[in-house]
Amino acid sequence: MANNAEEMIRKLQICAPYTDEPFPFKSRVLVGPTRSGEIRRYFRRKARLNLDKIADSRLSTWEKTLTISQFISDHIPHDNQKKPIKWLNAIQLWEYAQRVPTGFNCRWHAILLSELLLSIDIKNRFVTCMPEDKDDQDCHVVNLVWLPEMNKWAMIDCDQREYVTGPEGVPLSLEEMRTELIAGGELNICQYSGPDCREFLQGYWAKNLYWFSVHMTYGYDLEGLRIIPDTYVHLVPPGYDIPARHRRGGDKITTNAAAFWQG
Repeated sequence: MANNAEEMIRKLQICAPYTDEPFPFKSRVLVGPTRSGEIRRYFRRKARLNLDKIADSRLSTWEKTLTISQFISDHIPHDNQKKPIKWLNAIQLWEYAQRVPTGFNCRWHAILLSELLLSIDIKNRFVTCMPEDKDDQDCHVVNLVWLPEMNKWAMIDCDQREYVTGPEGVPLSLEEMRTELIAGGELNICQYSGPDCREFLQGYWAKNLYWFSVHMTYGYDLEGLRIIPDTYVHLVPPGYDIPARHRRGGDKITTNAAAFWQG
């Protein structure tokens, strides 16, 4: 690995251990059948993506996730979006991508994937992965998907077209990826399409696994002009103060990793 990746890993290794402090934040599930059906019908008609067929197939949850993630990756490249939009949801993001074919960033990719998965009852959330350096404004946003067949979470990144596996080929969660780097291992990065960026991603993940932020709601329209209640929670190593620019009214901070990831 490059020296800067080694430096980032050292920062992870010297972190104070997480705690078991009280974690009073409860997840809310606000995924209604009306909105889910609207999304499925829209994407069948406008994008030729038959989500009902995928949902009814004999594919595993992970295989369904990969199918939808690859569809997004194949149709929407990574780029910094050129124009703001008010409503950050699957339909509006797809329509933006048809108007502006250069694509958009990781956050918008993750929101789009999250809503498509939710529309076929695949539990997931999009997670903001942050660096230790408070002057570094670059972060990464990916999805965590719940795999009931394996009783675990798995990271999927449709922006960089990748996921990470353990020695047996089982997809890893963000928590497991962080643990692997702290133990001195190297991430087994699997890119399902596109140019080989695995060396870059080793360092990128070493940098961006320092602290994390999630919505505590499983639902649609979580960002942009929001219409549903929500709590945003940050997981940080003990003693770390997150930058003021990342604090919003009502946000919560915790050092309890076990509760954060299970929430």
